[in-house]
Amino acid sequence: MTFKARSLALSLTFGLISAASAHAVCPTAPFYIDLKSGTAGTINGPNAQVTLASPVTASPVVGCAGWKEAVLKINLAGCTKATLLAEWEGVPKDWTLNIGDSPTNDGFAGDAGTTANDAELWILQESMSIADSGAAPNNPILKQDLSLTDSSLKFVVKNQFISWGQPYGFLQTPSTKQLFALPDTSNTAEGSNIYAGLNRVVFNAPVSGRRGCGLRRMLVILQ
Repeated sequence: MTFKARSLALSLTFGLISAASAHAVCPTAPFYIDLKSGTAGTINGPNAQVTLASPVTASPVVGCAGWKEAVLKINLAGCTKATLLAEWEGVPKDWTLNIGDSPTNDGFAGDAGTTANDAELWILQESMSIADSGAAPNNPILKQDLSLTDSSLKFVVKNQFISWGQPYGFLQTPSTKQLFALPDTSNTAEGSNIYAGLNRVVFNAPVSGRRGCGLRRMLVILQ
């Protein structure tokens, strides 16, 4: 009787382990980056799902001495949303933030051509624009003037949803499926990835010149 009970307990234990391993667990450790000191990494634990897709490098933009730029790759597998807390210092110059679900998002909509799903948000000077997937170049579905001098904003990205604030605003496209595709069924290699260009666009900034400075810090939290 003891042996049977022990065997049953072991079977249940291994069953639970197998079930847990079959489902990805969303990492809780936040990822932090400072665009002046160059410090980047996770806080209080590992988080392999937020990584540097482009290294932290010095900004080459005239008037941006002392600032740095980078691109983050954020994998939402096992998670329902990504929260990006962004902080600006001083008066922002040119391109400071680009969030999209394509590795070739480069601002002004239209993508640079690698995925069918290419929704993106970009901030140029103190103007925020959001383009849905497949949008014609320079044809955002939303444009909003912001006050970013020494300020901060919170962005939340989920499947077919993005919000920002304060003040709070959001867009969602549950019917048309034109915003962030998580997961991206048109490109399984991309899965549930989103990208964030910090003080630059996500893709091809050296060629396009779409860079800037003023975004000081970013904290990424997956849930």
